[in-house]
Amino acid sequence: MKSLVFKNFIINALGILFSRILGLARDVLIALFLGAGLYSDIFFVALKMPAFFRRIFAEGAFGQSFLPNFVKARKKGAFCVSVLLQFGFVVFLFCMFVSFFASFFTKIFAFGFDEKTIALASPLVAINFWYLFFIFIVTFLGAILNYKQKFFITSFSAALFNLAIVIAAFFVDKNTPQTTLYYFSYATVLSGVAQLILHILVLWRNPVIKAMTLSIKLKRFRVKLKSFYHNFFHGVLGSSATQLSSLLDTSIASFLITGSISYLYYANRVFQLPLALFAIALTQVSFPKILKHLKSNQENLALNFMRKALGVLAIFLLLAMIIGMVFSVEISQLLFQRGNFTKEDTLITAYVLIAYLVGLLPFGLQKLLSLWLYAKFKQKIAASIAFKSLILSAFCSIALIFVIEDENLKVLAVALSSSLSAFYLLFANIKEFGLRRFFDLISWKLSVLTCLFLSLFGILLFEFKGLMIGILIEIFIKIKGIF
Repeated sequence: MKSLVFKNFIINALGILFSRILGLARDVLIALFLGAGLYSDIFFVALKMPAFFRRIFAEGAFGQSFLPNFVKARKKGAFCVSVLLQFGFVVFLFCMFVSFFASFFTKIFAFGFDEKTIALASPLVAINFWYLFFIFIVTFLGAILNYKQKFFITSFSAALFNLAIVIAAFFVDKNTPQTTLYYFSYATVLSGVAQLILHILVLWRNPVIKAMTLSIKLKRFRVKLKSFYHNFFHGVLGSSATQLSSLLDTSIASFLITGSISYLYYANRVFQLPLALFAIALTQVSFPKILKHLKSNQENLALNFMRKALGVLAIFLLLAMIIGMVFSVEISQLLFQRGNFTKEDTLITAYVLIAYLVGLLPFGLQKLLSLWLYAKFKQKIAASIAFKSLILSAFCSIALIFVIEDENLKVLAVALSSSLSAFYLLFANIKEFGLRRFFDLISWKLSVLTCLFLSLFGILLFEFKGLMIGILIEIFIKIKGIF
């Protein structure tokens, strides 16, 4: 069983890694064609809207509520059909509503935009929002795959979104940014269709899908979803708080200098790589296993699993944090500094990245610990923690903006506040998990040795940074000469 979990983690991580590499390629092209200014800000706002609701209704509240209730359901086919029909209909109507009132929703998501910018962004918001409808069905099908311990397809399918943007980039010109925005937006929606087709092909012969088909044929899919909705609505509160924090960051940045939204986006994309590769990949694999242990009244096995997962996750996240901070400028320069993305943009993005990385460890660990609350059906408590984190992040953002005098660096306040709220999330989740129970998971001797090793690693990395970069440049020149 241990080898199966490790295998699933590696498979899931590889799928996410492939997707994130393509995601970085996508962001490189966005930086090339749109830079960090008006047009990139518009695109990121248009993209953030479906992403915001996707993380609430699909990956967030839905995912956290569906799987525990699916495990408990006796008639799994009928349960799935009921959920899919009800939620699919609501999401479809919501997409229609946003399409008709795109200007209103754009103003909510970017309150600092003037009327001219709102007019440019609204049609793009209407197009991009349809991605939500397709990705909701993808998330539903992905949850069924996760229950069967099959994680690669869902983690890999996200790469299709990135691939669609990369392909669209071949048909645009950096001198026509407004046309580029429409190409990228249509590519976003088509990527949702592609992800849906992929999941349907993979699940075609799945027993759950067969059970759903049989329920539809027999017209026996009227299942009471009271427990599901109870957990879902509490999950919505928790997920919406997290996503409202992201929305609030965008709204605050829209009042700062032009390009601030883009700096947050580019830096956060780099920050999300280790978070997704280690924390998200591990939590996706861990959730079904923790659920099954607790359902079987094997809490000791669940805690033993949590102990190993927390130790491995902490080491990986700390390594990623150290490397990211030391090479923040070089990473930003390598990925984004070309075309319309200037040297000054690179430096600001690097500073924002460092501010985000401060919160990498607590963000990752709290994701794993929060699984315990969801597995114990404590979505209401998770929602309360998330909203308190939102209030703290908003307060810190506004306070730090007034403290930072340099207009170009005020955007740092937003990223740093996000990291501060991550520490609160971690401490609050530890409190609910149980302080004594949490300390029992920690090997203090190993923790001290790990801290000493990582401290030495960070010092050596910083001291020999110039030498390492010089060696890498020489290797690159020699390889380029060969080819």
